[in-house]
Amino acid sequence: MRNAVFPYAIFLATALLPALVGLQPAPANALPADTLKSVVSVLPVWPGRPQGGAGGRPGVAPEGSGVVLRPGHIATAWHVVEPAKRIDIRLSDGRILPARLIARDEASDIAVLGVDAALAPIGIAPPPRLAQPVCAIGNAFGLGLSVTCGVVSAVNVSDAGFNPVEDFVQTDAASNPGVSGGALVDAEGRLVGMMSAIFASRDDNNIGINFAVSTGLLLRVADALIADGEVRYLSPGWRLERARRARSARLAAPVVGAVSAGGAAARAGVVPGDAVVKIGTRRIRTPRDAIAAIAVVRGVGKPLDITLQRGGERRVVALSFDAEPGTSQARARRESPGDCPHPAPVCRVRQAVFPVSGFNPMASATRIGPGLLVTNRHIVADRPDAVVFTPDGPRKARVIPSAYRGDLALLEVQDLPAKGFVPGLDAKVRDDGVFYAVGADIARKTVRVFEPGGLIARPAEEADFGRLHVRARMQPGVSGGALVDELGQLVGIAVGGGEGRFEAMPLKAVRSLLARRTDPRAAKVTRLLGSALSDCDAGTEAIRQRATDRFDRKDFVKTCAEAMNHGQLLETGRVLARARDFGGAIALHREAVEQVPNSINARVSLLVSLQLAGRFAEMTGHARRAMRMAPEDPRVLRFAIQSGVWGNAPELAERAYRALVKADPRQARAARRFIDNAPPAPGRR
Repeated sequence: MRNAVFPYAIFLATALLPALVGLQPAPANALPADTLKSVVSVLPVWPGRPQGGAGGRPGVAPEGSGVVLRPGHIATAWHVVEPAKRIDIRLSDGRILPARLIARDEASDIAVLGVDAALAPIGIAPPPRLAQPVCAIGNAFGLGLSVTCGVVSAVNVSDAGFNPVEDFVQTDAASNPGVSGGALVDAEGRLVGMMSAIFASRDDNNIGINFAVSTGLLLRVADALIADGEVRYLSPGWRLERARRARSARLAAPVVGAVSAGGAAARAGVVPGDAVVKIGTRRIRTPRDAIAAIAVVRGVGKPLDITLQRGGERRVVALSFDAEPGTSQARARRESPGDCPHPAPVCRVRQAVFPVSGFNPMASATRIGPGLLVTNRHIVADRPDAVVFTPDGPRKARVIPSAYRGDLALLEVQDLPAKGFVPGLDAKVRDDGVFYAVGADIARKTVRVFEPGGLIARPAEEADFGRLHVRARMQPGVSGGALVDELGQLVGIAVGGGEGRFEAMPLKAVRSLLARRTDPRAAKVTRLLGSALSDCDAGTEAIRQRATDRFDRKDFVKTCAEAMNHGQLLETGRVLARARDFGGAIALHREAVEQVPNSINARVSLLVSLQLAGRFAEMTGHARRAMRMAPEDPRVLRFAIQSGVWGNAPELAERAYRALVKADPRQARAARRFIDNAPPAPGRR
């Protein structure tokens, strides 16, 4: 999604502003006339919005579509009806009937509606093929059912980024707001998938990248919702990670990072280091592919064949979910609630995490007491209060002063849910543990569990404000949320990160935050840190806008250092580097490295600043430390080679070159040429 394509995705519930887009040419063979009888328009009544189908201007009221799967049961997209107070459906012949919500699965964005009418179920197509002609049927912009056609662009799409569980068929058949929940059909009118989401241009026009939930996932979820009112996704009891660059050059397959004792994977003989090549007959290339493949498994009956690669050899093991675990903890790991495809204890932690708005407009806070939350200091900065969003509505929160100087802040809130879950503060971090971030998903306006990951590094022993470094995914909005292990035990407070490396404040820091509430300096420390953070943020924005004619850079750098906020040090340092203030950038990035020595992202930021300043000899020590922390990261190795050559440390360059040969042979060839025929070191840029 680059250049003219806006880098976000929109769902297909009808927008406020209608637009016209060109339709794709229809295939030569017309659809069977009865196909539209199995597709309906969904007319939800959202609070404060008019209902569709009442004669208003098309495109103004929220509308969607639905597919008849059984007589009396209609599948639609959950986001179409989620806020609805009432739901009606409109048939292809124009009749409007009342409908009711039977159940929903938030993880896959699927809902099932009930209607007291014997509607004709749609036929189910065989698995689709690439470039196969297909047509989308839906209530585009509330204009009633219409048909657009194209081809199948991709199958088994699991990483579009809309839902925790995804198994999409991608198509270029034009799809617009209002088509969510509609049918993607083949030339015979049989269901290929349920329309769900699109990528769009800046002005929300369709650009031919549209997604339909596969029939495999749709039917598995809908059948469970109809039968049980919920979906329970099976868990193999493994943690999968993306393969490192050198390994993925040989085989695109996720690697088992850890296996839970007593789980299905452990019973099947899966061990850490195995590459998961296939689940059943489905080729697996990423951890998300594995989630999708397991999600369509209906129950605990027939064992599921898993193709592994271990030590260069392929082997097939049978993954069985029918053995009863020996403990309640093991059973909790195996089963998860329908709206959260992760272990049940992990999903429960969502009760303890709340969206919060303060200096930062949207982030998270984690409950640690009946009326006490903890979040990041950069979320509140110098504000004396914040707003916490609870299931019962927004609540005002008061910032409680503490003399703790790290990136944590306490919030006191009245009237939090009385029966809500409150995690403890005494869990231990295991080196082989599986960790999950739980926080606010801004786009979906909910609190959810994100994809898990393993431990990269513990806090550095010499650092007062060290952090946990993990591969558990985080995104904007998660800061202040919970980092938990596979048993749902709180191990840290999420901060953020990037490049596949994320960070959290350890529980030791949370306990220190609580203990220093009674320090006589608490109010003063809180005020000074908050003011410095706010002033640094304002100055950073002024530099971005080049509004710094009367700006004292030295005082500014000092203020940012006094804020002691690791993330702000990194970002402001990058802004200064872009403004060619390399001295200021180096000072802030050096402060960030000293504050969190095990942060690879901080170390890389400092290396970049030193490189831009032409200070290659100073790079060598940091390059050596970065190599110890990330010995297979090509970017780190390139910095080590460069600093070794131009910083008069040839042994460092050769050691980094040997590591790069294993990590990325293609880059290593270019590195060899650079080492052997290096140009003169450039000066300050």
